[in-house]
Amino acid sequence: MTAHEPLTIVVSAGTYFRPFDRLIDWLEPWAAANPTVKFIVQHGPGRPLPGADNHDFLDYTALIALFSIADVVVLQGGAGGVMDARELGRIPIVVPRHPVNGEVVDDHQLLFSRKAAELGLVHYADSPEELTGLLDAAVAGSIATRQKSVTPTPGSANLSEVLDHTLKPLLPAARRRRVFRSIALLLGRGSRPKRNAGDATSAGKQAPENRVDAESRTK
Repeated sequence: MTAHEPLTIVVSAGTYFRPFDRLIDWLEPWAAANPTVKFIVQHGPGRPLPGADNHDFLDYTALIALFSIADVVVLQGGAGGVMDARELGRIPIVVPRHPVNGEVVDDHQLLFSRKAAELGLVHYADSPEELTGLLDAAVAGSIATRQKSVTPTPGSANLSEVLDHTLKPLLPAARRRRVFRSIALLLGRGSRPKRNAGDATSAGKQAPENRVDAESRTK
């Protein structure tokens, strides 16, 4: 980030069939107060961000390219989007969906995001004030938005064990297995299949055929 170039913030609320307007509500005052910052927003079925370059859907290739060049990446708390950002060397700001107002059915995103933040994988915001503070810090350069090297963060090997204790009472076995496969990939313990532009992802387009199964992948 330099003082001579406008900053670009890329935001993805995902394309899950439930809108995530709270994220846009929290971003709007900061965006209005910082009119020189360029926002590119994938808002899914929810509302757009006034003044931004808004898209209800960006295909996977386009979204990943934006993650790479953005000064700051802001995501919902889904494991898939975090994995995509981490694979590109980014440290995203993450705002998890809550199981209120129809955002999501349980608090999986909250649990995942909190533990990922504790291990240094993401910056976590769960209030408008926290999000504003992180955006201010990112623009000022006082928090990192890129990894120094694309390797698992020290201490992150404990994440699967921690989440086993926190998620086991909440999730059925099949859903836990999907979560832990995502975590293993996030920590660099497995190989992730390459996607092409037509593939579905929690960061980009979501496959519509099974919403219950898709919901567990997007948290």
